[in-house]
Amino acid sequence: MAKVSRRDDLRNDACAEARREYETLCTLQRVFPQDEHFGTLVSLGYLESSGRGIMITRHFCGDDLAHHLRSLGEPGAQEACHAAGVWLRKLHASGDPGVQTRVLGVADKLDYLGVTYGAVLRRDRETRSAYRCLEQAGSRLDAREFRVVRQHGDFKPQNMLCDGTRYIGLDIHWQSIGSAIYDLAPFLNHLWLVSRTLGGLLTNRHYRQRESMFLAGYGYGDDAQAVYWAQLYFALCYLGAYRQKGRLAASYARWRIGALVRELARQLGEVS
Repeated sequence: MAKVSRRDDLRNDACAEARREYETLCTLQRVFPQDEHFGTLVSLGYLESSGRGIMITRHFCGDDLAHHLRSLGEPGAQEACHAAGVWLRKLHASGDPGVQTRVLGVADKLDYLGVTYGAVLRRDRETRSAYRCLEQAGSRLDAREFRVVRQHGDFKPQNMLCDGTRYIGLDIHWQSIGSAIYDLAPFLNHLWLVSRTLGGLLTNRHYRQRESMFLAGYGYGDDAQAVYWAQLYFALCYLGAYRQKGRLAASYARWRIGALVRELARQLGEVS
């Protein structure tokens, strides 16, 4: 299987990114506890041609977890979510960040959100209210310290393959050191998003159990408020990015992500 990078340009060194991904996979082959149930792609080689980086890996015959969940009954779907949590814990245990705990960096996250998306997020009362909720809850979390890991960087159901027995992670950045919560939260957001119908409703009443099984698989039993806070932060980033693309994208985001923002703001308010 070959993964081809975008062509290099002045703004993005795509070859360097592809090379880093290949080197990361090579390292994970040694340090991730590969077994019959959990693993990473097997890197076979890397080359560059015509300004593109090409990473070659052994083919894994599996579907991404977002689609795989739709083929399972509810007990199987919950077990798959549990397995995704176990896989992430194994990845985090494979890297040595050099420190044990660290604060969430609330001020930096709020500053980034305000500078990057503040103009579009202030357009309506609902997102202004969600942003205030994020600020208020963040002030209560800012002094707490949380476990630090080498992060996946883009962990979501679409970046996990499953063949019914084995789980393989994809697109592992493994560059940043930070709280494990910043890998847990995006997965939970995307798990919520793939659980919605075209009518905007959750596909089944078992979503909360799937969420709980994922967290149990990871072994997270700490502060729920911190997870909700990180989820709302990422959800507002998603919403802001869509709004910056124009009216059509903003309309899609209002349907697709707006409900998630409202739900997270409600949950965060309840546990605050």
